[in-house]
Parts: sequence; structure tokens; C-alpha cells
Amino acid sequence: MVWLTPRFAIVKKMENQDFNVQEYVNQMSFLLDLPINDEYKHGVIANFERIKDIAEIVNNFPLPESIEIAPIFEP
Repeated sequence: MVWLTPRFAIVKKMENQDFNVQEYVNQMSFLLDLPINDEYKHGVIANFERIKDIAEIVNNFPLPESIEIAPIFEP
């Protein structure tokens, strides 16, 4: 799967578990022209580690082929 980021750089879906969060934060900071002060960088990286862990749980949740996308969200 390929999609576009806010700066329209093409990104491929990661297929392996060797995701370097620190490198990701550094690259996204550069691509978005959004500098992160050194005093905050450790916290940003730690939060992205948590996001990665949560995303893995969501992405690994099995969905049956028969499931349909809801056209309108109704709580």
C-alpha cells in the first residue's frame, strides 16, 4: 500500500517490525519543517513508541471478509 503524506512524499506501508521510531521522528520533523527542541525530543519519541504499540494491536486485529464499511458513524 502506498499513500501520500502532508508534504506529498510517497510512503510505502511498513511490512516488517524493524521500525525505528527515533529515525521516523527525525525524518518527519525535517519533512514537515517542524523542529523539535532537544528537551522535548525524548518525550516525542516515547509517545510515538506508544502510538506504534497501539497501532500494532489495531492493525493486527483480524476482521472477517464479510464486514462492511459503515457509511455514517452513529454512536
